[in-house]
Amino acid sequence: MPWRIVLVWLLVTGPLAGGCVSINVRPSQQPFQETRVSGEGRQKILLIEVAGFISGEPRGGRILGDRDPSLVSQIAEIVRKAERDRRIKGVVLRINSPGGTVTASDTIYHELAEYKHRAGIPMVAQILDLGTSGAYYIAQAADRIVAQPTTVTGSIGVIMVRPTVSGLLAKLGVETAEITSGPHKAMGSPFSPLRDDERALFQTVIDEMHGRFVGTVAAGRPRLAPDRVAALADGRIYTAQQAHDAGLVDEIGYLETSIARVKEAAGLTEASVVTYSRPGEHKGSLYAGPVVNIDAGIWRFDEPGFLYLWHP
Repeated sequence: MPWRIVLVWLLVTGPLAGGCVSINVRPSQQPFQETRVSGEGRQKILLIEVAGFISGEPRGGRILGDRDPSLVSQIAEIVRKAERDRRIKGVVLRINSPGGTVTASDTIYHELAEYKHRAGIPMVAQILDLGTSGAYYIAQAADRIVAQPTTVTGSIGVIMVRPTVSGLLAKLGVETAEITSGPHKAMGSPFSPLRDDERALFQTVIDEMHGRFVGTVAAGRPRLAPDRVAALADGRIYTAQQAHDAGLVDEIGYLETSIARVKEAAGLTEASVVTYSRPGEHKGSLYAGPVVNIDAGIWRFDEPGFLYLWHP
């Protein structure tokens, strides 16, 4: 019956149950402009926000049809603008994210690390509520990581979520047929149970991506031996104190702490803290975020992939 087909379609293509919904309302898609949010002086510290689900896909638009550039695109745009300003002497990454896709996390890490290297400036990552999985991966681009007292971080690892709807389809009287060119072409399809050989193949991919994550953390945390990083990278989350005791963060403090550390590293006695925002966005303090940010993920059942994500 038609209603059964509709129900199956909604279950397969709908957003992940328990996930967030992203609606970012912007006045326009004009270029970023600089806004001073604190401090004084000609020299500048740039505050860069890494927030929400980390993805290379445009944000919003599935519901309202008005899509913003992806987080990857926005970070790349910010970096290009910052490179043209010689008065930027340091960067604070303000991180509040559970992570996201593997490739988007790695791309943002790469953009920030390369910018820091080319500009020759210090960079400190400040984790607010969440800095887990892909967000913690991105934090490795910084020279120092500061966690707030209530921060949750860690979740170093890779996850792939594969829903199976074959049992439900059978109950609804719906059958599917997959005609493939090879035995593994439909690997991961939700319309059939996962075979042992398919699980083993997926595991090899996940293990390689996990190895890259561990290697990135080992490079970003040179005081930790690689085998110690591997032991910490079992997917668990850490409180700020636990992360500090384990060596995953350098200090527990607030945004003012990170700004002070950047100023010290850059040899500055005073500096203006600036951020880039779209015209019409109010940035009244260090903690100001988007005007409207029901920020979600663009993670859906019909978009399979590998994730550096903590999603309990």
